[in-house]
Amino acid sequence: MRTLVDLLDNDQGYVRIYADLVGFAYEKSTYTPPTIPDLFDRMSGYESIANAREAAALQLLNVRRIKRRRRR
Repeated sequence: MRTLVDLLDNDQGYVRIYADLVGFAYEKSTYTPPTIPDLFDRMSGYESIANAREAAALQLLNVRRIKRRRRR
């Protein structure tokens, strides 16, 4: 069973931080669907919420906006 303990967000997406049976975990979601799945969208096994929060914040900072091509 997972319990939501924190939520980080910015203009590109958000990250939920959970407490589970083995420690802490995060799950990243973006507002625009990624073109390539990211291995680090969901990670678990952190010993403390501070470690999970730091990793989640770094993942959220790395979300890039997808530039749309103009049609002419």
